[in-house]
Amino acid sequence: MTPRPARRFRRRVLRWLAPLLMLAVACVPYASKVSKVRTDLANGDPAAALARLEKMGGDGLPELMERGLLQYLTGDLPGCQETFARAQQVVQDLYTQSLTREAARLLINDTMQAYRGEVFERVWIHYYRALGYLAAGQPHEAAVEGRAVTADLQYYADTGADEAKYKNDPFLQYFAGLLYEADGELNDAWINYRQAERLYQAADIYGVPGPPAPLVADLLRAGRALRFDEEAAAYEERYAGVEVPAREAGEGDLVVLVEARLVPAKLNNRMDFPIFGDADDDNDDAAWVLAEDSYNIWRRGEQREVKYWLTIALPAVDEPEPAPGGMCWRAGGRRGDLALAADLGALSRQCLADRYPAVVVRTVARALLKYWAKEKTEEEQGKAAGFLVDILGSATEMADTRSWSTLPGYVLIGRGRLPAGEHVLTVQGGGLSGQATVTIAPGKMNFVALRLF
Repeated sequence: MTPRPARRFRRRVLRWLAPLLMLAVACVPYASKVSKVRTDLANGDPAAALARLEKMGGDGLPELMERGLLQYLTGDLPGCQETFARAQQVVQDLYTQSLTREAARLLINDTMQAYRGEVFERVWIHYYRALGYLAAGQPHEAAVEGRAVTADLQYYADTGADEAKYKNDPFLQYFAGLLYEADGELNDAWINYRQAERLYQAADIYGVPGPPAPLVADLLRAGRALRFDEEAAAYEERYAGVEVPAREAGEGDLVVLVEARLVPAKLNNRMDFPIFGDADDDNDDAAWVLAEDSYNIWRRGEQREVKYWLTIALPAVDEPEPAPGGMCWRAGGRRGDLALAADLGALSRQCLADRYPAVVVRTVARALLKYWAKEKTEEEQGKAAGFLVDILGSATEMADTRSWSTLPGYVLIGRGRLPAGEHVLTVQGGGLSGQATVTIAPGKMNFVALRLF
C-alpha cells in the first residue's frame, strides 16, 4: 500500500503537471506551425498551401493575412477581399487592449496577446487588396486602396515612436502613385512619386539601393507633363541618362510587378543563463541588477552556486535568400529590365528592431517574475514544487514568431509600352521564370503581377 505522504506528493505533482502539459502543447511557435504552408508555397502550389492553412484553423490576424494572400494567389478574388476586410477590422479592434491578456502576456509569453501585426504588414494589406481589384478589372477600387495606403503611411509617420525608423514605405508610395495615375490623378501621383524617391535614399531602412529606374522615369515624365519645369530639371540633373520614351498612338503603358521568393521567417532564439546564489543579494528587488550581475558572472566563467536558470526567448528574423538579379520581361517583341523595388525581409528586420528594446525589457521582467514565483513556491511547498514551477516557466517561455509568413521576400518592377491587344509576357532571370497574359488598353496603364519561387 502506497504511504499517504507519497500519495499526497503524487497528487501535488499531477496538479502541477496538468497545466504544464497543456501550456507546453499550446506554446508551439507560430513559425513552426506554418512551416509546411511556406514549403507548399515555395514549391509553387498556393492551393495546397491554402488547404493546409485551413486545416490548421485559427482566425487571428496572422491567419487572416495568410489566407487572404493565398486566396488571391489561387484566384479567389471575392474571398480575398472579404478576408482582408476582416483582417483590417481586427487591426482596428486591437487598439482596445484586454488587461487580462496583458497580464498573461507578462506572466507566460508574448503570444498570449492577440497579434497586432508589424507596422509594414498592416499597410501591405492594402497592396494586395489593390492587386485583387486590378485582377478583377476594378481600377477605381484599386485606386481607393492606393489612397488608403497613403493615409495609413501618413498616420504612422505622424504617430510612430520617435526612435522608430519604419514610418513610411517607398515602394508603397510609388505603387499608390501608379494607381492614382491609372485613375487619372496625375498631380496626386506626382506627390507620391516625389515622396517615394526621397524615401528610397534610406537604403539602410528599406534594403533597396536607391530609387528603381522605373520610378525615376515616371517622376521625370509626370513632372514634364504637369509643367513643373524647375523640379523636373533638378531630377534630370540628378539622374542623368534616364530615358523617358514617348507613348506612340495605339500603345498602352505596362507595369510589371514580380514577387520573388519568401519573406524570411521569424525565429525563436532561446538563451539560458544562471541566477547565482550570491549574485548581489542586496539588490534582489532590482530586476535588472540581479539579471545583469548573474549574466556577467556566467560570461566570465566563474564557479558559483546556481539558484535558478533564467530562460529568455527573443524573436529574430532569419537570414534572407538573395534577391534575384538580372531579371527582365519580354512581350510583343519588346523587353525591359526589372528593378528591385521592395525588400520585405529588410522591412521585417527594421520593424522588429524598432520595438526590440521593449521586447527585451518585457522578456527579462517576465523571466524574473517566474524566478521569484519559483522561490516563493519552494519556500512554501518545498523544493519539488519549486522545481515544477521552474520547469513550467521554462516550458512556456517562447518568443513571438507570428508574422505574415506568405509574403514575398522581394518585389521587382518593370515599366514599358506595348501595342493594344493581348500579349504573352515572359519574365526570366536570377534562376526564376514565369509567364502571364496581359491585355493592353490603348492610352491606359495596365498592370500584370506574377509570383515566382
